[in-house]
Amino acid sequence: MRVVNVKDKAQCEACLARLCVEVFGREAGIVPLASFAGTLGILMRQEAAQVLALTDRDSRPVALALLVLDAEGRSMELAMLQGLPSDSVIQPGEALVSELAHKAPLRVNAGDADQQAMFTRCGIERWFDEPRGLRVGLGPRHPASGLDDLPQSLGFDQDAIIQSFKQDREVFEGYKRRFVTGLENFPERL
Repeated sequence: MRVVNVKDKAQCEACLARLCVEVFGREAGIVPLASFAGTLGILMRQEAAQVLALTDRDSRPVALALLVLDAEGRSMELAMLQGLPSDSVIQPGEALVSELAHKAPLRVNAGDADQQAMFTRCGIERWFDEPRGLRVGLGPRHPASGLDDLPQSLGFDQDAIIQSFKQDREVFEGYKRRFVTGLENFPERL
């Protein structure tokens, strides 16, 4: 197994499109497309996000993740994660988080006890209660000592992206075309 930073533009868009569909589901309406568009049009344009893949011994992607930099550029937040069907890697999503937790200054958010337990198995060692009800986990390489010195994560307003689609059909069609093309061209190997 190895972790691949997907830098090739076409492969990156394909992996991001697949990740959005896998995370939000095929029945989620416009949400996967809005997430795809916001990530590409805002975060990646600012070089604040990257798509990573865990590949098996045959270079086939078995897990995908989106990492987003914090506002100070000191750490990364796991924004999306999805294991893909694999006969060769058990729990590929967890395997990817384990690799990232030991190599990067990683932050994760757990919405429930099961997620927290999974992230803890992956090497996320420090946990804090966040005001919105989430548990924030920090990997061993994360520089913050607690919530007080935790840099703000970068993001985008998904509702604003959806609104822009309604106002500008050309923007909508452009991202929709890129999204569908990405899904159709998801790489068998990286």
